[in-house]
Amino acid sequence: MGQGLSSSSSSSEKQETGAGPRLWPWRAQAGKAAGTDGTGPDTGVTNGMMAVTSGGTSGESAGLGGFRPYLVLVPLTLLFALVNTMSAWDDRDGWPVWLPILTEFSSAVSILCLCWIPAWALSRAPLTPPWGWVLLLHLPAALLFSLLHSAGMALLRNGAGVLFDLDYRFDLSPPVLVYEGRKDVMTYLLVCGIFLLFGHGRGHKAQPPIPAPETSMPISTPPSAAHFDIRDGARLLRVDVADILAVRSAGNYAEFLLADGRQPLMRATLTQLTEELSTHGLLRTHRSWLVNRAHVRGLEPEGSGDYAITLSDGSKAPLSRRFPDALESVRKGKFSG
Repeated sequence: MGQGLSSSSSSSEKQETGAGPRLWPWRAQAGKAAGTDGTGPDTGVTNGMMAVTSGGTSGESAGLGGFRPYLVLVPLTLLFALVNTMSAWDDRDGWPVWLPILTEFSSAVSILCLCWIPAWALSRAPLTPPWGWVLLLHLPAALLFSLLHSAGMALLRNGAGVLFDLDYRFDLSPPVLVYEGRKDVMTYLLVCGIFLLFGHGRGHKAQPPIPAPETSMPISTPPSAAHFDIRDGARLLRVDVADILAVRSAGNYAEFLLADGRQPLMRATLTQLTEELSTHGLLRTHRSWLVNRAHVRGLEPEGSGDYAITLSDGSKAPLSRRFPDALESVRKGKFSG
C-alpha cells in the first residue's frame, strides 16, 4: 500500500530474530486531526484553570487541535491497517494468520497514540513565517515521533509474543530505526496535513489595518464604568469591559485578551459570555471568537466572504461569513484610531 500513517516496516522486520518467518514489506496509512469550537457544555463559571495556548493558530484551533481530527484519523488508520492485513493474507500463502494482524495493528495503535506530537508542534510553531522557527521545532518533533513509534511497536509486538507464546521478536537495531525514520517523516507530515485541514496550525497573516471611511457613522462604546468578573483559577479578576479586546474559545474554557496583554482563562462557553457581554459592545464574529467593537481598527477580506479583524493591539481575529450581523455592525461603525 504506499507509505502512510500506519507503518509496519520491511527492512526493519528483516532485522527481527526468532525461529518464525520474517515479515514482508507493506505498510498502512491513516490520519487524524482537529480543532475545537470551544462551545462545550454550559457548565457556568467554576473554579479551575486549564493550561491551553493557541500558539498563533487560527480561531478554531487551540492546544492539541481538539477531537474532530481524530474522527478522521482513528477510522482511517484502522481501515488501512485492515486493508494491508488482508492484502498480506492474499499475497503470502502459508504465512501465519496472526503475523500481519500483529504488525499492522501494533503500528496503527502506536501511530494513534502519538498524533498529539505533531498537533502540539503545530500549536507552538504554526506553518507561517519565520520558517526557521518552524523547522527548529518540527524537525526534533518528527524525530521524537519516529523514535516513540518504533518503541511502541516493539513494546506491543514483543509483549504480544510473550503473552501468547508466539515465536516472534522485533528488535530495535540502528538499521531498523533508520528505515522506520524515513517512513515516519512522511507519516508525521500526513498527520500535520490532516490537522491543517481542520484549521489547526494555520496561523494568521499579519496585515496592516484598513483606514476607516470618513463617512462612517460612529458606534457606541462600552461604558467605562462597566466591569466583568473573570474567575482565573482560584482568584477572581475584575476588569473594565472597555479593556477586553476579544474573547476566544479554548476547549471548554474562554480566553480573554486584555488591553494590558494579560490572557486569563475562565471556564465558560462563548454562548454564555455572548449573552452577558453583547450589551457592552462585544460581537460574536466567529464560532470561537467575541470581539469588542471599540477595539476594531481594520477589516481585511480573506476570500469566500470571510474577513480578518485588526484589533487595537495589532492582533488579528476572524470574522466569518456565517455571522452577517457582526459584519454589518463592524462595517457601519467607525474604526477608532
